[in-house]
Amino acid sequence: MGRTVGGVPESADMFYLRRLSPIQSGCCKPPTECGYVYQNETFWNSGGGMVGPNLDCTRWSNDQEQLCYACDSCKAGVLASIKKSWRKVSVINIVVMIILVVFYIVAYAAFRNNRKIDNDEPSGEARMTKAQPSRIHF
Repeated sequence: MGRTVGGVPESADMFYLRRLSPIQSGCCKPPTECGYVYQNETFWNSGGGMVGPNLDCTRWSNDQEQLCYACDSCKAGVLASIKKSWRKVSVINIVVMIILVVFYIVAYAAFRNNRKIDNDEPSGEARMTKAQPSRIHF
């Protein structure tokens, strides 16, 4: 009935030990507090007991096209996945911004140096020197 791993049938314990993504956990299995009994990855029995107070408990379906895609836990899993991917994008954006700032600083320094050369200005020397101190005239 269940999936086999290396010729050995997978038990419910092995299923719960697997690392599921937030989307898989929220959309492809009923919430744990609902009391469903594991049969295989996509088929769960209600266990004959009372289903929990969670609204997602009544939304679960063993139908492969439905499962728990309308559940709040599924929506939360999608949101967690998007949040994680946007965090990666924001880090990349910060790194690119730092690289651009450094590039613009270097380009501006090169532009100023080039302008000094074009205007025949001496580089590396003081541009204004005092020949003699001025006298204050009233």
